[in-house]
Amino acid sequence: MSTKSSACVVFNDKNEVLLVLREDVRLWVIPGGGVEDGESWEQGAIREVKEESGYVVAIQRYVGEYWRPQASRGMGDTLRLFVGRVVGGDASDRGWESIDTRWFALGNLPQNTFRNTREYIRDALAETSAPFRKEQKLPIWYAVLMKVFLRVRDVRNKWRGV
Repeated sequence: MSTKSSACVVFNDKNEVLLVLREDVRLWVIPGGGVEDGESWEQGAIREVKEESGYVVAIQRYVGEYWRPQASRGMGDTLRLFVGRVVGGDASDRGWESIDTRWFALGNLPQNTFRNTREYIRDALAETSAPFRKEQKLPIWYAVLMKVFLRVRDVRNKWRGV
């Protein structure tokens, strides 16, 4: 069964973007993740930003929807992307899923930024009248590697009790 996810591109007054360094794959990403039962797409994005970065955000606008057929163990995932702004919180209050939270200049993103993150930032910056609707496919080797990695991570997390 396919899943639903939300993510949020967060900019500050210096035109920097908020990225979190994932604990599991050591890649910089925008905050995001699965939408929980009974939660709206927007509520999911706000919760994920808080959990992964420590910041509380307000949603400013909807960017678009991305169908990721290889996600969710190959069952597919629909991700809705938003732009938000910080209204509270602190990076020191992030959860265990992120090992670092930083603001980056748009022209100086880290080399180990996840490939889709760059696309999400570009789309968030675009001045379009209609939301994006895109399909995001990974190269086969990358999708297989991620699938194996996520299974190992899930076993590790179960063993740790998280």
